[in-house]
Amino acid sequence: MGKLRPAAVIFDMDGTLADSFAAISESLNYALTTFGFSPKELEWVKYHVGHGAAQLVRDALGACAPEETVREVGRVFGERYRATYLQATPPFPGAAEVLSFVWEKTGGKVGVASNKNATLSQEWLVHWGLRRWVRVVIGPDTIGTRKPDGAFLQACLHALQVAPEDALYVGDMEVDVEAGRAAEVPVVGLAGPSRSASELWAAGAFFVIEDLRQLPDLLRQEGWGWDEHES
Repeated sequence: MGKLRPAAVIFDMDGTLADSFAAISESLNYALTTFGFSPKELEWVKYHVGHGAAQLVRDALGACAPEETVREVGRVFGERYRATYLQATPPFPGAAEVLSFVWEKTGGKVGVASNKNATLSQEWLVHWGLRRWVRVVIGPDTIGTRKPDGAFLQACLHALQVAPEDALYVGDMEVDVEAGRAAEVPVVGLAGPSRSASELWAAGAFFVIEDLRQLPDLLRQEGWGWDEHES
């Protein structure tokens, strides 16, 4: 494992900062059952999130579903989710402390880059009092592309004025590792509800942690990250 002293830290949203799975599952199943389709188990949702709402609905309905049906189920899903997600999506333990830590260490070069629309990410960060520690929020509605496209993270890097090799991306799925690879940004994988540590290592993560609260200690390790003796 090489050394890493990031000048900027970028976070995924769902499954990384936000415990989103229950809210997404409830909204998806509300939409599916509204149209007479069978609901999906929470474990299914945990595995299939990460590629955006439209792809999640397509996966839930199956490849043979008519496009009009996908659009209508997606519309109801989106309406239900926007109406309920703020209260139903708590931050993971330690999210505020971790964001505050990296904000201080990077001089405010902290971003969120998620396949969730940036408007929803912004609202969530404000609602839970976390927006003060995030300078840039990127989503498919702001740049017209999504992970694993490397341009997705490159837009965040450009806004933060940081080179790829001087940044770090933190995410919980293979698509996050793939996006980092495409943008030449090292990725710390967060194992948890959606992916195991072995899956993230296999995908090519630079390092893997199993609790968001482990990130500061990882970056403080002497000779590897921001050690305690640095100003």
